[in-house]
Amino acid sequence: MTQTSDREIVVEDVHKFFGNKKHVLKGIDFHLPDGENLAIIGPNGSGKTTLLRTLASIYLPDKGSIRIGPYDLVTQTADARRLLSYVSPNLSFHKKLTLRETLDFFSDLQGVSWKNQQALMDDVDLTKMLDSPIEGFSEGQKAMTRFLIALMKNPKILVLDEITATLDIKKKESVIQYIYELDKQRGLTILLIDHDPSVVDRLCEKLLLLTTDGKVMKYGNTADIIKQIPYAYDVKVVPHPSVNINEFVKELGFSHRIMGQMCQFYAETKKEVDEITDELLDRQETEVLEFSVSGLSMEDVYWHWLLLLGIPIEDRTKGLKFG
Repeated sequence: MTQTSDREIVVEDVHKFFGNKKHVLKGIDFHLPDGENLAIIGPNGSGKTTLLRTLASIYLPDKGSIRIGPYDLVTQTADARRLLSYVSPNLSFHKKLTLRETLDFFSDLQGVSWKNQQALMDDVDLTKMLDSPIEGFSEGQKAMTRFLIALMKNPKILVLDEITATLDIKKKESVIQYIYELDKQRGLTILLIDHDPSVVDRLCEKLLLLTTDGKVMKYGNTADIIKQIPYAYDVKVVPHPSVNINEFVKELGFSHRIMGQMCQFYAETKKEVDEITDELLDRQETEVLEFSVSGLSMEDVYWHWLLLLGIPIEDRTKGLKFG
């Protein structure tokens, strides 16, 4: 008999309900092999946070099964929980407690010692902060404190819920690089939600896209899914209310998508971005209220796969918002 890895995750026909009418997850299926990492993406209301919390055993599935390593999440919850740690920016601390007091509290809660992470504390420059109140910590220091708490029990699986959402670019890079190095050292399985494709591309071998009604739209290798996007930049435009938006995009002649009273143009290169913005600047006084340029995002990945899979236009646009 083949021995089951303690880093493998198998999800079969998982459903989650809240109350009698809110059916959030509808038949989720995927198999994440030992040591591979998964990013879950989708718009608000797609159930991605519910799925992540269900995988972390904060919720339990109402139908279907989840296996965490060799353990069934429903019938062997305590055993499954010993293999994983859940990290969220929503974990708050008592601001008057020192770092030492905070770590002591979570050590007692988990039945482990925070001192087994002394090397990490030294690496991230938190040892000198042990007797400092949490209220004086930066967002980056709080983020690393959450990691210390999560890593106390040396988990095999890390579940990360938008952990970089409150961080500036420099702190975000530090956290992502730390996770990357930790994963290389320990061979973790990582499940995460993040809207930055550079984060997803660096950390995750697999990508799970959810539809607006809590179903799996696409599951596969991250590189394969992202590389099919035929552009690298988008230009969001808000035309003047008096402008006929259909005629406006037709006149400009670039690849585009119309979203209500705004539109989005796509560019494969910086040269194409310059061509689009030059046209917009020429029209700014009479036709364009505002526009902005950005790189590829997880929203772009999601939209493009909707188009590839031929999902009807009304389903693509209704209530779609990424948070």
